[in-house]
Amino acid sequence: MTSPTTVATGYYGMRGWTTEKRIKNVLKPYLNLPLEDGDDSHVLESYEPFQGLGAVGAQRLLGTLPLRNLADRQNFAPTCEALLRAAVDNPGLVELVGYAIGPQRPDERISIEGFVYYGDLDFHVTDFHNEACECEDLWAHLQKKLSLTSALDKPDELRKLRPSWNPGTEAWWVWWD
Repeated sequence: MTSPTTVATGYYGMRGWTTEKRIKNVLKPYLNLPLEDGDDSHVLESYEPFQGLGAVGAQRLLGTLPLRNLADRQNFAPTCEALLRAAVDNPGLVELVGYAIGPQRPDERISIEGFVYYGDLDFHVTDFHNEACECEDLWAHLQKKLSLTSALDKPDELRKLRPSWNPGTEAWWVWWD
């Protein structure tokens, strides 16, 4: 418990930084959970998933997130900063997926779990990644093209899909558990 003169520190900065920096305003167009009518709150819930975050939203987050959050990663994924830069540098090709953790928790943050990539659809990737699968080649290509060398390991999922927020278009789903 903190006294009125004590400021609580979270893992990535002072507790409440997502509210102070109005992170929810940046994420509103991409949040999975519907907002209630008249919801003008700037406070993130304890867990709010988002999807389809492109260049504009990524640029706003790059200029807003604390350095510790930018340096963080979802398990073995590239850093948050590297993924945001991939979206900024490749508008219309990269859209990020992840979640926000609000100030109710000490791990208040933005976490990027993966992305969809709308280019280079000619790679052959199979569901069970057999000998004919080009998933290793695709991942090497994406690392180089999108500057994702900060990844500690390949993604847990790499497959084609039609994103729910853009169902008319095929893309590569690249995701870390």
